[in-house]
Amino acid sequence: MKSRIFAACLAVTVLAFLSGCAGSVNANKSVSIAESTASVADEAKVDASKTESAKVKLDSAKAKLADGEEEEAAALAEQSALEYRLAIANAERDAVKKEDERVEKELRNDVERKLIYQSILDQETKGAK
Repeated sequence: MKSRIFAACLAVTVLAFLSGCAGSVNANKSVSIAESTASVADEAKVDASKTESAKVKLDSAKAKLADGEEEEAAALAEQSALEYRLAIANAERDAVKKEDERVEKELRNDVERKLIYQSILDQETKGAK
């Protein structure tokens, strides 16, 4: 799943890079990038409350684009894309923290088991002498 998210983010980044920094604002591309990022967030199952603001901004960008306000639409779409990326990054961070805590707990249990086995081994080697 992480490789899919990485690939999708990479595709969005490449799309943004290839869009270039042309002299004029291209709101359609910004909205497209924001929509792609939103689909990545949905695929990553990011909590909807974390992406609510980004969704509102994307909807506003679409409305402004329909009204012909391209600069405002582009700005809102870019903000939306950034908020989606932040939500994805935070979700990944939370997942990694949870996995780290699980691994640390397992490690502590392994250390405790090792100490128990070592104590049993020491008792047996003393009893064998």
